Amino acid sequence: MKGFAKRRMPILTAGCLLCLLLAGCMSDKYENSEYVGVWKATTGSMGGINVNVAKSVGGEFTLDLQPNGDVKAVVGDEKGNGDWEETANGFKIKDSSGEMVFVKVETGKVKTDYSGMTILFEKQTKDK
Repeated sequence: MKGFAKRRMPILTAGCLLCLLLAGCMSDKYENSEYVGVWKATTGSMGGINVNVAKSVGGEFTLDLQPNGDVKAVVGDEKGNGDWEETANGFKIKDSSGEMVFVKVETGKVKTDYSGMTILFEKQTKDK
């Protein structure tokens, strides 16, 4: 029985080290991204005319971008989840229904096209 334990110990040790290594590699890939946080639709336009985004989508339109690449979205009464990733000039979100591209306008502001509207999102600050 001692011989069996001696032969298996290096394999068990290697397995434990591999688990620790993989756990360390699964850190939040966007933890330092300027895009992590809650984004809220503030204004919209359609054909050069200002549009009330909340009325158009039936409520608030927010995105919560997580450091691990997950996104939680609220569009009116609908809630959804997906993934997001940084792009050269902003970020994009993906879910089972497709992809939306958000272009940085300035720090803390991005825009996207949604249902024929151009919507401006502003990053929300945390209350202290």
